[in-house]
Amino acid sequence: MRKDEQKTVKLCSTLREKIRNLYVQGIESEGGERVLFSLDKLAEEHNVGKSTLYRYAKNENWKFQKDQFQESYLQKLDNQRAKELVTESKKFDTKTINISKQLLNEIGRFIIKSEADDELTPPMMNQLAEATYKVQKVAKLAMGEATENMSLNAKVTDTSAFREAMELLDEVADQRRKVNDSAIH
Repeated sequence: MRKDEQKTVKLCSTLREKIRNLYVQGIESEGGERVLFSLDKLAEEHNVGKSTLYRYAKNENWKFQKDQFQESYLQKLDNQRAKELVTESKKFDTKTINISKQLLNEIGRFIIKSEADDELTPPMMNQLAEATYKVQKVAKLAMGEATENMSLNAKVTDTSAFREAMELLDEVADQRRKVNDSAIH
């Protein structure tokens, strides 16, 4: 007997519920993707009458249930993806902040070394200031702070850091005077 000549199976409540679940929810493949079925395919696979299956599907609003399930399922996927992106973003921002700290430390070490060797010229100071500004901007972005209107905070709380910066500027001014004096004589 050919498949299309087989006698159809009676659609009992257990089988009807199984088919409804397959139609409404589908199944998850091994790859994690949702596989959905048509009523025709399910009728064929379970050897039940198509007209009987369509009647139950219509009377019990399977199509509406399927749409609701899909909407809920997609929302769940979107929420899960958003959580994953937030986690990755946090990791990325933490790495960026750590790199910024390392760069600032390197700039500080370079300034100290150059200051000790009397190699710090005004153009070098300008480049170091620009590098510091860029590193700070990147770090602020990683922390979620606005950088469009970054301005120097006039309230200096660390007086020793302020004093060191002023001493460094005085030394640069002294070096400029020495260079200008030697050029004249």
